[in-house]
Amino acid sequence: MLDEKFLKVTKKLFSPTFGTENLAPYLYSLIRLIRPRKILELGGGYTSIFILKALSDNELLFKDSSSVDLSLQNEHYFNQTFNPSKLHVIDNCKDGYTTANLIFDASKKLKLDPFLEFHETDYFGYAENIPKSELPLDLLWIDCGSLNTYHHVMRNYFPLVNRAGGIVLIHSLITNLHGALFLKQLKLAQATKEFNDFELISLLEPHKKRQNSLTMLRFTTNELTTIHSTLP
Repeated sequence: MLDEKFLKVTKKLFSPTFGTENLAPYLYSLIRLIRPRKILELGGGYTSIFILKALSDNELLFKDSSSVDLSLQNEHYFNQTFNPSKLHVIDNCKDGYTTANLIFDASKKLKLDPFLEFHETDYFGYAENIPKSELPLDLLWIDCGSLNTYHHVMRNYFPLVNRAGGIVLIHSLITNLHGALFLKQLKLAQATKEFNDFELISLLEPHKKRQNSLTMLRFTTNELTTIHSTLP
């Protein structure tokens, strides 16, 4: 991932204001780990290219599994037929610090554009326009917002995420006033009426004052656990 060309192209999309210098490569590794194929990002920029790179690398391995020792892998996964992986980005490109407008050009330079679908619009009221063929989402990444935004996203975009293991990632809730209030609401829901519906954890970057956390929500409502082994 971190070859000279990739670093040169992605550097142009980095904005210190958005604080994703550590988060972007973390998202790359997370996507390589959990293998989502249908991803929606609300608020594009630096992280978008890392997500596209992860989708591309996952796709390459899936298409050429000849180097994979299937005796150590889940053969069912490699025998499935999937639609092409896709990252949908929704951004109106109106933020003064945004680099979302550079995503498409960067993706073409890195030959990642086949995995990208860019929607230059406001995400308020746009959820119903996500193609049905892309649903349910495997991963929803939210890098924008106020309390009003979070509530809108929860009502309109959370329902698009797969209830059998789908993941929602939200940037910078812990030390932000609006974010902290929303996080408490999520914790209350999980502790009471939605205890069996999702898992929740937040990670803090303690060295930073803002844009400094990642909250991860994983839906488990319809998840079925498969046992593959009995030994460590």
